[in-house]
Amino acid sequence: MPCDGREPLIINDTKKDDRASVFDAIYEARIGSYLGMPVYLSNGKLFGTVCAIDPEPYAFTEQEIETIKRLSSVVSVIIENAGKSSYDEFDDKLMRLEKLSLLGQLSAGLAHELRNPMQSVRGFVQFLFEDQKHNHFRDIVLSEMDRMNQLINDFLMATQPTAPKRNYYNVNDLVSETVDFMKNEATLHNVDVTLTFEVEKATVHVDKSQIKQVLINLMKNAIEAAGAEGGKVKVAINVQKQQEVFIEIVDNGPGIPVSIIGRIGEPFFSTKDEGTGLGLSISQRIIQEHNGAIRFENLFDGTKVLVILPLVGEEEGFKY
Repeated sequence: MPCDGREPLIINDTKKDDRASVFDAIYEARIGSYLGMPVYLSNGKLFGTVCAIDPEPYAFTEQEIETIKRLSSVVSVIIENAGKSSYDEFDDKLMRLEKLSLLGQLSAGLAHELRNPMQSVRGFVQFLFEDQKHNHFRDIVLSEMDRMNQLINDFLMATQPTAPKRNYYNVNDLVSETVDFMKNEATLHNVDVTLTFEVEKATVHVDKSQIKQVLINLMKNAIEAAGAEGGKVKVAINVQKQQEVFIEIVDNGPGIPVSIIGRIGEPFFSTKDEGTGLGLSISQRIIQEHNGAIRFENLFDGTKVLVILPLVGEEEGFKY
């Protein structure tokens, strides 16, 4: 069913909204409420519509509207990549999308069922140990509860990320701030971090906090991989064909085993003893929301991670 423009069509009550009579399928099926978001391809062509319906009148919530918008974006990415990928790669993307859908349902349930009881238990633990001279056991319990709470937050971030709040930034400044932030972590692991620029300015239209979250996660992984005497992490920024900016993060660690490199970014898959695999999954989701990509490559003596973002044209970049 068509929608006008690039905004969702919202009809909370088809019996009272005259727009419903224009769409024969809605009118004839006697649908009570309709929410539809058009799916546009990168060339501007309208491919179709992602929609949600209810047999009765229903006031769609902001969260439901935002979910349909994100789903439309995901479907657009899948359709665009389908023509560039083999059937195996396309099926793999669909499987990952299905896993994220199931993960969304699980995380919502976990947040609802666990978060409030955990806060109550945390309060009781603090109260019970308040008069104890040695609070070692209390600290252990509180630390583990905080870890559980962080896991729940990661679930929610992986499946229900907030829409990017974009602005125009020089990617050099954005990456420099992130590298400076991570230098203390690198020092703790005896790792040397260097940053090089191949361009003076490369403007991107992004959510600054989300992109920094991605870079921090990738740099943390690189530092841990190279974490030994003589460990090195090199970060470089360059522009390709005046259309994309490449952020390279290279470490001299042991590299990623060939047998698992295809699973990197898959939810719940991690090579770390206490890892959940959600960090890279969240990062990939964020970059996809920015119409970019993350690639992993094994080198002779380490790993290269490539973050690709669309470069803003000179005229558009003057807006910031």
